[in-house]
Amino acid sequence: MKAEGLSGGYGDSRLINNVSLTVEKGEFLGILGPNGSGKTTLLHLLTGTLPAKKGRVYLAGKLLADYKPKELAQIMAVLPQKMDQAFTFTVEETVAFGRYPFQTGLFRQQTEKDEAIVQEAMEQTGVADFAQKPIRELSGGEQQRVYLAQALAQQPRILFLDEPTNFLDLAYQKDLLDLIKRLTRESGLAAVSVFHDLN
Repeated sequence: MKAEGLSGGYGDSRLINNVSLTVEKGEFLGILGPNGSGKTTLLHLLTGTLPAKKGRVYLAGKLLADYKPKELAQIMAVLPQKMDQAFTFTVEETVAFGRYPFQTGLFRQQTEKDEAIVQEAMEQTGVADFAQKPIRELSGGEQQRVYLAQALAQQPRILFLDEPTNFLDLAYQKDLLDLIKRLTRESGLAAVSVFHDLN
């Protein structure tokens, strides 16, 4: 991913001004800053959920704006800061939503390959033991790991994370960051994450 002269914000404000950066395959880029410094805004500009006032973002050599939504979802996954669960899905069902961009046909049936990828993502993030539990019954930290599993089930080439260690105790923070680092090394995943906690 490459960003050139990226500027933007909400309304007339320009929280991000002339930011350029490159993230190569296999890299884990951390963006540090205090609350309110524009880290999440930068993430929204990089993922295209907030249109840039100036500058461009390229993903795999192609302008981000030129991707169709489904095409983009096949190579990019985003783990937001907090996700609200409006419906009571099980952990496994929630993780399986990560396979949606790859399913075709009217009823979008899951294949054996999809099921194997979902199972692997749950095992990687340590949530396989409660696969059949409703996600609403889990702690905030457990839910965060389920949503990471959902993002990993997309098998993205680049993963964006917004404060991924929020709600996690220290042991799980280390496990989660170690997992992402291992994935960048072993599978060439590129990862971009924002943090406010210097630890």
